[in-house]
Amino acid sequence: MGSTGSETSELRRAWVEQLTADRFGVFVGDRRIGFIDVDWPLHVALRGTDYETAVEVDRAIRFDQALRAVLAA
Repeated sequence: MGSTGSETSELRRAWVEQLTADRFGVFVGDRRIGFIDVDWPLHVALRGTDYETAVEVDRAIRFDQALRAVLAA
């Protein structure tokens, strides 16, 4: 996937917090925008502020690919 300036900027501002052994919250600034579930070997990218209503946007082998999918959704 090619990287645009705005995508790169958002990726730099993003941060991740481990919520459970296999779930991470994805944040931009102070707001949560999604989650990444680790279901080895896949990383499931979910977009949404609340896990119960988050929508799957991609599945990836690498964590950084799943992170990009959450940010791009």
